[in-house]
Amino acid sequence: MGDGTLLPLPDRMRQYIVDRFYGPRPPEGLARLFSPDRAYQAALVFEHWQFLTGFPRWVGSIIAGTPHLDVISYEVDNLYGELIHDPSVHGGHYGLVLDAGEDAGLSREEIQRGPPGPKMARALEDWYSIARDRPWVETMAAVHATEMLADQRLRDRPGYHLPHLMGDEAFLQGSPYAPQVRKFLATTRADTEHAGRAAELVARYAAEASSEEAVWRTFVRSMDNMALYFEAIAERRRAFLERFPG
Repeated sequence: MGDGTLLPLPDRMRQYIVDRFYGPRPPEGLARLFSPDRAYQAALVFEHWQFLTGFPRWVGSIIAGTPHLDVISYEVDNLYGELIHDPSVHGGHYGLVLDAGEDAGLSREEIQRGPPGPKMARALEDWYSIARDRPWVETMAAVHATEMLADQRLRDRPGYHLPHLMGDEAFLQGSPYAPQVRKFLATTRADTEHAGRAAELVARYAAEASSEEAVWRTFVRSMDNMALYFEAIAERRRAFLERFPG
């Protein structure tokens, strides 16, 4: 991977994500995002919902741990858009994901009742462990770096190889995604701001609440979990192929 040690921490994080996920050989669960079949659409929503069930709890641990009002304000604003009202969809992001699942052929009940695939379960267990055991600033780096995978600034980093990012409007409008799945993916464009603000706050407080080296190690640990996330989607797609042919 490229040497980003001289970069500011937010750009170093973006470069790592590009090197690991957006190079010439992206993980299957990400690569298929740009050539989705019906089984992939259902798998994406099903496993992503499992991730979403943990997200507010991990954010809650950041709020509980930090003494800084700017961090609390950021986290409350983020959760409000996720759970209550995202202005781009006139409702909460979680409700939109359930709508996307129904449009992909799943029932709301089966999405909400899970269970996650084995690799997603491993990733979730470790994210919970980070939120429980690591300082709040490391948890913030781990949790919001997951949003950084949709950061539009990734395409400006050296080594970016894929033709699109997941929220690209031009791609989505010509894609085979079901309408509500397309709408769900379009909302990921907001992660450019979300991830950027979070990374700036992490960089501001890293040395005070932990150390930049420890923050980096926990960020990389979270990216290991993201690799499991994509593997879980790929495995779920294979399990759905008979149910959702074509």
